[in-house]
Amino acid sequence: MSSRITDPEQLKELLGIPFTPEQTACITAPPAPQVIVAGAGSGKTTVMAARVVWLVGTGQVAPEQVLGLTFTNKAAGELAERVRRALVAAGVTDPDVLDPDNPPGEPSISTYHAFAGRLLTDHGLRIGLEPTSRLLADATRYQLAARVLREAPGPYPALTRSFPTLVSDLLALDAELAEHLVRPEELLEYDTELLRGLETARLTNAELRKIPETAAARRELLGLTRRYRTAKRSRDLLDFGDQIALSAELALTRPEVGTLLRDEFRVVLLDEYQDTSVAQRLLLAALFGGGGGDGTAGHAVTAVGDPCQAIYGWRGASVA
Repeated sequence: MSSRITDPEQLKELLGIPFTPEQTACITAPPAPQVIVAGAGSGKTTVMAARVVWLVGTGQVAPEQVLGLTFTNKAAGELAERVRRALVAAGVTDPDVLDPDNPPGEPSISTYHAFAGRLLTDHGLRIGLEPTSRLLADATRYQLAARVLREAPGPYPALTRSFPTLVSDLLALDAELAEHLVRPEELLEYDTELLRGLETARLTNAELRKIPETAAARRELLGLTRRYRTAKRSRDLLDFGDQIALSAELALTRPEVGTLLRDEFRVVLLDEYQDTSVAQRLLLAALFGGGGGDGTAGHAVTAVGDPCQAIYGWRGASVA
């Protein structure tokens, strides 16, 4: 690729932004693994967009070789728009020169879940996932879980909460298992051992006495979760948790997928990285992590986040 930008000062002038020395260092860093820790309102999205402009404008990558991931559709749209505007402002792309038969390449920017969905669409057959599988909407997901609960043979003496609450609990447990990549058998073994150990323990207050009740209820709820998963499989249905868990399995067990993705996307930007779950982290690490086989430091991944803004700890995210 030809170079349109050669100096950081030129980038500041083209974009009209007086980047700080710290921001400039992040923007112009070599295409190698890096993490950017920055607080709210510190210009993280602007820096990510400028980094794309720098790498593309200096000829280090083509626009279509850039992958950007974030959490919400709104955030993905905002990042995509900023990148698009920044590339135009820097003269890297020209919206007035469009050839319908040969459109210019653009960075691929989406949510983490949409990326996982695309991964399964393109490569799911490698782990036996049929391309006919459909994504469950939230309302349909609730309806299916309610049907499973209503048709369950029982009895479930430890499940004493109301029916709507139990449906929500069932869905939450299913999602937690998926986000942590924990198999139902592992949780069953853990709760069984826990209850066995609590039989001889002195539970000296009301809070401690709730532990065996909770473990027993979760063990019964786990049986319903298994029935719910069977119902999904029999109907070729997936939910967001399944998407992440299956895409992580794909990345961890089929290294050729990572090879293809690393070749397709030479630069990867991960927004709000502090809120990725265990499964998402393993997915991304399997695809883009590790040292390069040629002795290089590894793939050019820029992870951006702020541990003080972590909001998804309840579903498996960890600032660690």
